Amino acid sequence: MLLKSIRLRNFRQFQGEQTITFSCDPERNVTVILGDNTSGKTTLVQAFIWALYGVTNFPTEDLLNVHVAKQMHVGDEETVEVEICLNHDNTDYVIRRSEVYVCTNKDVRRRPSTLPQLWYKGEDGQIEPIREPVRINSTIQRILPKELSSYFFFDGERINTISRQQDVTEAVQGLLGLTVLSNAMAHLNPRSTRSVIGKLRSSLDVNSSQRAEQIVNQIDQYTERRDNITKQIDDLKQQITYYQEQIEETENFLREHQPTAALQRKRDELERNIRAEERALEEAKNRFVERFNKNAAAFFARPMMKMALESLKQTEVSDKGIPGMNAAAIDYIISRGVCICGEGIREGSSHHAHLIRERDFLPPQSIGAMLRTFQDQIKLYETLWDPYYDNLKAAHSEFRRCKDRINTWYEELSELSKQIKGREDVIKHEEKLQDYRSRLNRLLSTKEKLIEESGKLANEIERLQHHWDSLAVVSEKNRKIQLYIRYAEAIHEWIKETYEYRQQELRKQLEERVNRIFAQMYHGRRKVSINERFRVTLWTSVDKDEMVTDESRGLETVKNFAFIAGLVDLAREKIKERTGGLEMALSSEPYPLVMDAPFSNADEKHVSNISRVLPDIAEQVIMVVMAKDWGFAEPVMGYRVGKKYYLDKRSETLTYIRESV
Repeated sequence: MLLKSIRLRNFRQFQGEQTITFSCDPERNVTVILGDNTSGKTTLVQAFIWALYGVTNFPTEDLLNVHVAKQMHVGDEETVEVEICLNHDNTDYVIRRSEVYVCTNKDVRRRPSTLPQLWYKGEDGQIEPIREPVRINSTIQRILPKELSSYFFFDGERINTISRQQDVTEAVQGLLGLTVLSNAMAHLNPRSTRSVIGKLRSSLDVNSSQRAEQIVNQIDQYTERRDNITKQIDDLKQQITYYQEQIEETENFLREHQPTAALQRKRDELERNIRAEERALEEAKNRFVERFNKNAAAFFARPMMKMALESLKQTEVSDKGIPGMNAAAIDYIISRGVCICGEGIREGSSHHAHLIRERDFLPPQSIGAMLRTFQDQIKLYETLWDPYYDNLKAAHSEFRRCKDRINTWYEELSELSKQIKGREDVIKHEEKLQDYRSRLNRLLSTKEKLIEESGKLANEIERLQHHWDSLAVVSEKNRKIQLYIRYAEAIHEWIKETYEYRQQELRKQLEERVNRIFAQMYHGRRKVSINERFRVTLWTSVDKDEMVTDESRGLETVKNFAFIAGLVDLAREKIKERTGGLEMALSSEPYPLVMDAPFSNADEKHVSNISRVLPDIAEQVIMVVMAKDWGFAEPVMGYRVGKKYYLDKRSETLTYIRESV
């Protein structure tokens, strides 16, 4: 497929009708379209996808140019249209997709989408339309299958995910012509009741015997169960391969970053210690506060209490009064008229007078008794002063020790953080590795159980089949059908072997081409490998060893450009294989590369290297690039440019396409 032109009408930023004619010159096969950010570069690439498949990845579904929409009045209609002219398999095609927008009282609305229009130029030179919807879609799919389109219409950001896509295996196989073999195997599949072999078996005449019907039903049930198990096993194999790859990559990564792992484990240990010590610090602080509040008043009043005791020693009043006696007790004895000793007390007697004098020294009237009580209380406090201080000192010492340890560990943590800064988080990779291994073990266990069950079902199906064959071989018709079945089974096995061999050969060829192209773009001790799922890994040679490379964005871009280049280069060739006297040609139509910002993740050096190889990747290269990136690419590939355009941005919603003369 070669793109001849694209015409846009009111498509997003592109108001009115605007056309780009692409270079199809084999020597000057590059078309460059220069544009700044938000000028419509991505919109232009999306126009191809929309014209072919009717889909875009814009935030909104509205495609009508904003300025056109604002000028519409109630009842007006405007059309959004993209038309692509191309050549495929020596036939010219015109693909046109359009949408009609109508202005109502409220807003501008889009009418329901319609199928694209498709024309081709016949052998007589006349333009003929294809009207049947099924033929239109099938023709577009034949020209460029939708599932493969992302490999040939892509942006600079997405290119770094191309070699890791989950559907890359099927896409690559389709691109390289293996799909026909895969479809042939499915068409003959002896394990499916809906395949050719399955239908042949169902056509056998078993005289409608009850036992034969039971056997057929059992075979069908077992076969269906086995087919389901086979699908589960295939899915498990893909998952197992994925986790095996992840484990291998992670293990290689960890081997390269062992010093960092030790630092991170030390850091984690310090963080755990700090958290524990901070809890201990909080507990020590609480103990200090508790001990401080307990008897604090007595401790801090100690100097004043000692001064008070010295003063009290100098007064006599402090020695008078009966300890533990108070004035109320004396009044009670006087009122009773009898002393506690039994002596009578009469008013005016010497006993009565003595009691009156004694009462003057007793509380609440007597200060002496109060002072003596005060002295006794001070003596009690004295027994608490020394233990209080010792306990408080011990609590404070523990608080300071915790504080010092935390400060020391924070200093160590800060130093470790400086050493770790900028390095990969190895601990997270170690955790991922354990998770990968756990998942892999579960998958392997499940796979083994399914394989065991599938084996038992296969044995049972074979036993039943033998029994059924003995019932079926009763007529010439059945003998012929069984012969057809054996032929079909032999063909299925041959196609399967051919497919597996071809797949392996194509993988090796692709790997060789990718490495050759990668070497042209990058000069260093690195190479790529492609596994059975067509996933690409970059390796670095260190002495005699090879290890998985921790890729920079620029290096990853180069790697994936090499993958695309090798893929397209291989797809352009006709691959022939002769097996058993039968020549089988597996070929693919050359495809253009349409790229939005292909150099966005590459530095000046990588831009130059990519530009040197890019014109030879495909028969046609169409690039929408920023002017600053083109400044690095033009000195290298400028002589390969056949067409050049500018995106003249007038506003955020209006851009005009200008051809460079």
